[in-house]
Amino acid sequence: MTSIYDGKRPTALSAPVAREKRHQRKITVNGFLRTDGLYDIEAELTDHKTYSFPSDFRGMVTPDQPVHHMHVRITINNDMVIQSAEAVTLAGPYEICPVANDVFADLAGLQIGPGWRRRMMAAIGGRHGCTHITELMGPVATIAFQTRYGEEARQRRETGQLSDKDTQRANAALRNSCVGYADDTAP
Repeated sequence: MTSIYDGKRPTALSAPVAREKRHQRKITVNGFLRTDGLYDIEAELTDHKTYSFPSDFRGMVTPDQPVHHMHVRITINNDMVIQSAEAVTLAGPYEICPVANDVFADLAGLQIGPGWRRRMMAAIGGRHGCTHITELMGPVATIAFQTRYGEEARQRRETGQLSDKDTQRANAALRNSCVGYADDTAP
C-alpha cells in the first residue's frame, strides 16, 4: 500500500494471525449535485457470508448471494434539510424486511446536523425500521456534509470568492473535532 506520508508511520496493518474470512460487508456512499441545485446522497450496503446457510424464507443462501442488500437515497437542500428519502431492500434474511422501507420517507423535513442520530432513529428506527438501513444513515450524513460544503468551497474557489477569512471560520467551526483541527492549547 502506498502512502502520501513521509514513511515515518506504518502504511499497513500488522500481519494478522492465520484466519479465514467469514463475513464481508461493503458500504458505498456517493454524493451528487443535481441540476436543480439540490444534492442526492446515495448509499448501498451488501453483506455476504463465505459459506452457505439455510434460510426459512430464501432456501439455501450461498456465498454469491447477499444476506443483506439495501439502497437508500436522500435529497437535501443547501440547509441540509431532507427534501425526500427512499429505500429499497433487494435482499434480507426475512420476508418482512422490505416493509421497513415504508417509514424511510419519514426522514423528509429533518435537518442533518446536531441531534441527527436521535431524530433519525425516532423517524425510521426501532420496530418499524431496519437496523442495516439506520446504520447507513451515519455515513450518509457524513457524505452529505462532504458533498454540500465541498461543492460550496469548490464554487467559491473557482470564482475567487474563497478568502483566508472563510478558511479561518471553517477551521474555527471544526476546532478539536479531530487531530487535524486540534487546538494545541487543549488538553
